[in-house]
Amino acid sequence: TGLGAHLDRVLAAFAERAPEVPVELVSLPAGERLARVAAGRLDAAFVRSAEPPAGVRVVPLWSDPLVAALPATHPLARRDEIDLADLAGLPLALAPRRVNPALVDLVVGACQAAGFEPVPGPVAGTLHDTLATIGARPLWTVVYASHARVLATPRVAYVPFRAPGLALATGLAVPAADPSPHLEKLLLACGDHES
Repeated sequence: TGLGAHLDRVLAAFAERAPEVPVELVSLPAGERLARVAAGRLDAAFVRSAEPPAGVRVVPLWSDPLVAALPATHPLARRDEIDLADLAGLPLALAPRRVNPALVDLVVGACQAAGFEPVPGPVAGTLHDTLATIGARPLWTVVYASHARVLATPRVAYVPFRAPGLALATGLAVPAADPSPHLEKLLLACGDHES
């Protein structure tokens, strides 16, 4: 989830390198993805800032910048970029920490470093629910910039954070043992994506 255009480019590059290899995409919580890679039930998994279990290594791929998602009618929505501190008075809607600890820790820690404790907003079931709520009332959340492009809606504005911004590292979790030839091609496809 949230890979946006990254995933399309990687899959296209992989299809060029290994047209005979069928790809099956599975959406699971990060912990379950890592456990399945460790058990040999998944060949690879995209993860963000994850600690791999025994038998799994994470190959760094790219850094995913985050942008603020705000109501399109909010005055901050018209800016080219914002400081995190600008959002201090606006409730923050985030997934529960158990669902995405790396993201929650990054955002809450950055708010604290900017001098404020975020006002907790509603916890929605999905990102789409959260964005629908943001379109209807003054709240904010973060989304990956690469994903924001596919989440376009007239009621929500996506505004970059002023440098240094917020970002999480994305990597590919693979078995620690020698990867299969298909995995080597997938890693090369991820590299193609970066160029």
